[in-house]
Amino acid sequence: MNTCHSPHLYLSIALLAALLVACSSGAPASAPTAAPPAAPAASAVSGGTDPAAPLLKTRAAFTSFSASAAPWWMAMEGGYFQEQGLDVALSQIAAGSPLLAAMHNGEVELAFSGGPALVLGYLEGLETVILGSTSNGLDIILFVRPELQTVDDVRGKTIGAGRPKSVTDIAARLALPRIGLQPDVDVFIGVTGGLPESLAALEAGTLDGAALNVPMVFEARKRGFRELLSLSELRIAFMNSAIGATRKVLNDRPELPERYLRALAQAVSRLKTDREAAIGVVGKYNQSDDRELLGPTVDYYRALWMTDPYPDAAAVQTILDIEEHPAARTTRPQDVIDYRFAERLRGSGFLDQLAR
Repeated sequence: MNTCHSPHLYLSIALLAALLVACSSGAPASAPTAAPPAAPAASAVSGGTDPAAPLLKTRAAFTSFSASAAPWWMAMEGGYFQEQGLDVALSQIAAGSPLLAAMHNGEVELAFSGGPALVLGYLEGLETVILGSTSNGLDIILFVRPELQTVDDVRGKTIGAGRPKSVTDIAARLALPRIGLQPDVDVFIGVTGGLPESLAALEAGTLDGAALNVPMVFEARKRGFRELLSLSELRIAFMNSAIGATRKVLNDRPELPERYLRALAQAVSRLKTDREAAIGVVGKYNQSDDRELLGPTVDYYRALWMTDPYPDAAAVQTILDIEEHPAARTTRPQDVIDYRFAERLRGSGFLDQLAR
């Protein structure tokens, strides 16, 4: 892509990339350098674990440095995994094939991922299942150049959407028909490689629009691009932040899943009720102290994070509806979802004790 950017744009894009885009190396995340949020002075919610029992060693992964992964970071930094009897080795692994391979090989036991990867793993016989979710909505906004004022103005133009089958690509394909535009017919979906590249290409004029999410949307607004459509306002059910494992893990280590769900519920409760701690943990994992970006990012996601991680069948059905794998046509959400652990959590009364 032959583009010409100002130094200020490079600086902004680099910072936004650090805040949002997942690394693609598949290697564990390097240890964050900023100070973690202070843990609460005391917790009255333990979930019945024996504090004297040895911690269960386990491996987990998150796929993205987006703030959507913050429940996992807070569970780690706030001591909630440990409180639930877990000694978690948490790493970052790129979404899609790298994560599925790590889960299949037993390198990762539980994972944070967008729902499409876990659904595809199930369809391809890797026995990945969804145990819960910390967000069931799409948070993408489609931006276009300011001179494109009507839907007809957008016809024949190109919208940048990261990689094929990425969340931004899926979001654009779900959104455009809502305003009478068919993807790849009326509007072209351009592959840019990632969110920073999409925003940079939009700024340079090599794209007519881009599918972006927080914190990229703040920069797009600042630069005067027009919001064409907000996916969050459409309220399309979509499992954006799934909690997944394989059947083998559930069979071999059935004591793990509910502990993870309890710790993540505690973490979400903390994120939603302690803004400073939320800013601290998002800043730590992104190695940023830019409060002008961190504050609005946290404020945006606090409305999306769910304390109750019960998996939503409709959010999985949306993924099955758009998945091209032939097996998706005969697969039901309940085939991919294992409700047992989330149902147990709901029935325990544990969630009722958490601050909302």
